[in-house]
Amino acid sequence: MLFSGYMDESYDGAKRNLFVFSCLLARGKVWAEVGRAWKLQLAAVNRRLTNEGRPLISRYHASACSGCRDDFEGWSRDERDSFVRGLFSVIKRSKGMHSVAYTIELDDLCEIFPEWANDRLQAAYGLLPRFVMYTVGEDLYNFGQGRPARVTLFHDRTGGDGKYDPTILQAFNTQMSGSGFRYRDYFTTIAPLAWQDCIALQPADLVAFESFKKVEAEIEARKQRRSFEALMNMDAFGIHIKSFNRDILRNLRARMEADKTKIEQEEK
Repeated sequence: MLFSGYMDESYDGAKRNLFVFSCLLARGKVWAEVGRAWKLQLAAVNRRLTNEGRPLISRYHASACSGCRDDFEGWSRDERDSFVRGLFSVIKRSKGMHSVAYTIELDDLCEIFPEWANDRLQAAYGLLPRFVMYTVGEDLYNFGQGRPARVTLFHDRTGGDGKYDPTILQAFNTQMSGSGFRYRDYFTTIAPLAWQDCIALQPADLVAFESFKKVEAEIEARKQRRSFEALMNMDAFGIHIKSFNRDILRNLRARMEADKTKIEQEEK
């Protein structure tokens, strides 16, 4: 079984505290069907905008859509919500999509790993892809009852200029070379893509953003947003959202230090 996974991140702008990294996974046939339906959905919206004499949209972009800015400037909230529900319906009609998301508060990460505090985003990009890969591999093993599968990963170009693309690649290579990674045979390669070249990055953006909003709502003790409730209720759609807390990070640091000590002793 051949799968493609599209990865994306979402974080809280200038504060740079809450950070989400996710992967939306499906087989090639499913991605082709989703891509066609997604384009049709965008085309329908642009036909309406043309008839109304309004600017067209180039794509779905989560933060711009949520804030009704850029392509979505002048949109009402009801109009925006109707558009997003239409995109959700594209995923809802698909069969065989699966998503994994990991969230972390960077304040906690830099408290436990102060040596990573100089570039908080780099720390997140270096850590979370490895855990996403592990969970994707674990899910493929469990759901596939051990049947062989191969996954090619793609991610949205980071920062617009690819600043953290090498960090993600290093995280992938570190995971693949680790002796404790039992699912390495599932993965082939990872590569960055620009949104202009890949329609699948738009549903990946949707999942990352809605996962972020869900966790943000939990932290702020607010009710879940309706859009995420729709995502969670999709037929045949699975999503794992896992969060790091300080205890998990402390245990992670202890394991990393123990592994480092073991390697140093073996080298002697």
